[in-house]
Amino acid sequence: MSTYKLVCPCCNSSMRIRTSEGQTPCFRSMYSECNNLLCGATFSGSLVWEYQLSPSGIDRPLTVLPMAPTKVRLLARRNLATNTTQPDLLDQLEMERA
Repeated sequence: MSTYKLVCPCCNSSMRIRTSEGQTPCFRSMYSECNNLLCGATFSGSLVWEYQLSPSGIDRPLTVLPMAPTKVRLLARRNLATNTTQPDLLDQLEMERA
């Protein structure tokens, strides 16, 4: 499991989210502060879900986001490719990057 670590842009110390407010299902306003007592900077920012990488497994999801452009291109290229038994090197490289 991965945890996103906030870093203070002023002193490069760790930060914590003090509060956050859900504006929509895909957008949250956040307020954070630096953990370094000498710095003590505070910030306001946001968290936004922009694209979907894979569809939901439930029948009627509450929110459906557009597919990420890179995912759409990859699927289109796979659908247009001729069926061969030879693996495509470019597909393997893109999968490693994703």
